[in-house]
Amino acid sequence: MHHTSLEQIQITANSRIEGRLNAYFVFAALVLVLVAPSRLAYVCALACFVALGIDATGHDYLQVVRLPVYFLLPSLVLIALFTSGPTAVSMGPLSISWTGIDRSITTGLRSFGSMTILGYLVVTTTVPQLFVALRSLRCPQFVIEISLLTYRVIQILLDELRRLELAARGRLGFRTRRSTFRTAKLLGFSVFLKSMSRAETLNDAMLARNYNGEMPMAQTTSRGYGYAAAVLTLIAIAGWVV
Repeated sequence: MHHTSLEQIQITANSRIEGRLNAYFVFAALVLVLVAPSRLAYVCALACFVALGIDATGHDYLQVVRLPVYFLLPSLVLIALFTSGPTAVSMGPLSISWTGIDRSITTGLRSFGSMTILGYLVVTTTVPQLFVALRSLRCPQFVIEISLLTYRVIQILLDELRRLELAARGRLGFRTRRSTFRTAKLLGFSVFLKSMSRAETLNDAMLARNYNGEMPMAQTTSRGYGYAAAVLTLIAIAGWVV
């Protein structure tokens, strides 16, 4: 696997929805997924945004959304194990209830749907484009600044993970199951330290360029209204009509 930074992925992305519309589209889809009462809406959002992400960036999209999956799956297992209700499976001192399975499925589908939406935003929207969209929504300046810095640090985190994983693979760190667990533990520790160091470097670079809280405005042209309307309509129909 070759190393590609998130900035390179964003610049080379060939998204069918561009400009400020892309950010509005993502925000609207997130709201629909969060309030939709049906699991079918979560599945629809997951399928649509995976298709859009792969269409825009190819395999790079899957590499980006893979990291949150590692954190999400253990949480779903814990939900299934510690939710009380009629027992479905019993394994010694541990038991899984039907209520736990149902709640874990619902939470998982909603989380995966939201994750694929945010992953699509990350790989197709640059920081200046996101800034323009937030400014046009009349968000307070401090909210925009905190959001953009958080967004940038997340990019740094993902970039460092990809770089460290490439180095680990070159040293056969995933050759066996035992070495995989050991490498994953070391990666988790190293990526945190490296990301903190990169974040401090980013702050120093911004201060050296006389950053005073005012972000430059980028001029963008929106396109893809038909695709955005079609996806949002599908999610709404799946959530409330079907």
